Amino acid sequence: MLATAGSVPPGPDWALELKWDGMRCLAYVEAPSPDAVVLVSRAGRRVSGSYPDVARALAAVVGTRRVVLDGEIVVLSDPSAGAPARPSFDRLQLRMGVQKPSPQLVDRAPASFVAFDLLCCDDEPLLGLPYLERRARLERLGLDGQRGLVVSPVLEGLEARTALEVAESHGMEGIVAKRRDAPYRPGRSQAWVKTPLWRTTEAVIGGWAEGRGRHAGAVGAVLLGLPTPTGGLRYIGHVGTGLRDSERDRLHAQLVDVETAGSPFDGPVPEQRSARWTRPTLVAEARFRSWSDDGVLRHSSWRGLRPDRHPDDLAPGLPAGDRRDAAPRGHRRHDRARDP
Repeated sequence: MLATAGSVPPGPDWALELKWDGMRCLAYVEAPSPDAVVLVSRAGRRVSGSYPDVARALAAVVGTRRVVLDGEIVVLSDPSAGAPARPSFDRLQLRMGVQKPSPQLVDRAPASFVAFDLLCCDDEPLLGLPYLERRARLERLGLDGQRGLVVSPVLEGLEARTALEVAESHGMEGIVAKRRDAPYRPGRSQAWVKTPLWRTTEAVIGGWAEGRGRHAGAVGAVLLGLPTPTGGLRYIGHVGTGLRDSERDRLHAQLVDVETAGSPFDGPVPEQRSARWTRPTLVAEARFRSWSDDGVLRHSSWRGLRPDRHPDDLAPGLPAGDRRDAAPRGHRRHDRARDP
């Protein structure tokens, strides 16, 4: 069952859950042995071998029952002072596609299973039951609090704005609202509504890369950075999505006008070979979903130049994404693996 993008629907008919930054997965548990646990990705691929720690956890806790769970595989970031652990898609990528992870990799990036629905229990199909009844059956399995297992919490009694603030404070992707009386129906459904969190940041343009295809000769993407105390730029990513053709032409003229031979960035950037460097004089605004573990924008899109802003206005080395909004837009990358 897949969520439709939209604003958080109001009213008591909806239950609000957190939106996790992980990989969507169905878990089939048939016996108290990891070999009897089958994990299937949204694309229909068996991924049990990639997540033996998840299989062990499920087998140990619910292996005496025959169940089918819907949920998300996540890997948490390392907690630090003032920054509790949060779902890290960067760390999850260390595990994705690895058929037989080594014990060292499993220890370095341990995976957990976040359950948010129960589709079958002891050979009884539950898809026709309302969400509330399926949820109650899920909670009675005793998964929550077990090592490597989580039941996605329901944010009871919270209004949309407060729920989104809770999601933001915990480093989550946003909110998924589910109709309390809805059965489980495979496919895209209006009974589940996802509202991802979005942020905006101001950054300095330090270069650009030429477009391809019909955008050949024009701006394909701009390279963004934040000022460093030494006067350079710390690379925070490239942005090309959202640029209209007319903007590409105008931007091309402005960037050519400030082009320079050397890179203004401190250290190499991924687009090093194809980049055309510019003097760090132009400030742009970008929209993005979150910061990666190494301080790069994720799921970013162009919002426009900020002629009213000067690079000196930006704080050295600090993310400027202090404005947040919730908008009904879906993933641009890893959609099939991650979209709930």
